[in-house]
Amino acid sequence: MYVIITGINSLSKRLVSKLESKHDVVVIEEDEDRCERLYSSTGATVINKSPSTISALEDAGITEADVVIASQREDNENMVVCSLSRKYGVPKVVTRVQDDDYLDAFQMIGADPISHNDIIIEEFLSAVEHPHLVKLANLKGDREILKGSIRKNSGFEGKEVSELKEMSNFPSSFRVAALVREEEEFVDPSDQSLNRDDELVLIGPEEGKKSLNRFFQNQ
Repeated sequence: MYVIITGINSLSKRLVSKLESKHDVVVIEEDEDRCERLYSSTGATVINKSPSTISALEDAGITEADVVIASQREDNENMVVCSLSRKYGVPKVVTRVQDDDYLDAFQMIGADPISHNDIIIEEFLSAVEHPHLVKLANLKGDREILKGSIRKNSGFEGKEVSELKEMSNFPSSFRVAALVREEEEFVDPSDQSLNRDDELVLIGPEEGKKSLNRFFQNQ
């Protein structure tokens, strides 16, 4: 995975330390001293520019990025980064959110917000490791509620939900709880044919998340 992180702070430092051994990570930060300290301590690739600019994102290789994590402390700066990242077609954009009033706005532009009350390092790491899923909630018994989307030109388009569940690579430990289509929600969607941008809500064990991510990746 090619991951771009914007901003250097305690959160992004922890992300770099967790991700750099498995992924290609680039960090963008405007403060020169922070850049030097992060490079000295980790050897990570650091770009000393304002993260909210097109030139910085292009220098970081935004067109090649699999995931962008906007971790700056200001929501409006993260909004710019997320908007530009989506314009460049980055598949997965995750952002830190300080003010919950911004949550809907981030979701509207296609970013996955993690509010300050939920800033747990594992949430961001999960977004990188499972970029084709969005975690909606935790349940008892190490189960999770997850969401996966039907992409443009997906092989799933036109299939009924019941057909997906019969595919050999669909993890049988998960069940489809609902289908969300624009303003409609189908609680029993088995006989519904899938369209582009439909969202499937699934429930299953945390340990099966990797298989489910692979299922949506290969659609």
